[in-house]
Amino acid sequence: MQVIEHVEEDQATLFGNVVLSSFRPTVLIVSTPNYEYNPILQGSAMPSKDDEADESVGPCKFRNHDHKFEWTRAQFQCWATGLAVKHNYSVEFSGVGGSGEEPGYASQIAVFRRMMQGHEAMCLDKGGDQPYELLWEWPNACEEKEIGTDCELGV
Repeated sequence: MQVIEHVEEDQATLFGNVVLSSFRPTVLIVSTPNYEYNPILQGSAMPSKDDEADESVGPCKFRNHDHKFEWTRAQFQCWATGLAVKHNYSVEFSGVGGSGEEPGYASQIAVFRRMMQGHEAMCLDKGGDQPYELLWEWPNACEEKEIGTDCELGV
């Protein structure tokens, strides 16, 4: 998902809570811009704290006019770690763009992995990759043909 910077900051936390508590995906990947990398993309230095107070001043702005916020690595890691702990997920951090050296990657990534508990883990061990019940499966055309005939596309 790369949507969190397009909503208000408090809505990003609500989004994380809803996805991890209601949908409970096995894996969730969230990417968002690294604010600290913006000066490299924009060819300027990081603004001072005084410049950040006035959005019209300072060389380092958000990457997209629709972004409501952009987080530093520390802010993103704090947000993701808090959600992971609250909803029983592990989280690993990575990124894309740049070398990963200072000031980090251009876009930062958090990979959330749900930690299986007791009954849920046992259900997965009993021969299924998903803790869901198969309701219907599309029949394979080859299985419906007589034994000994070849199944080829266009036949």
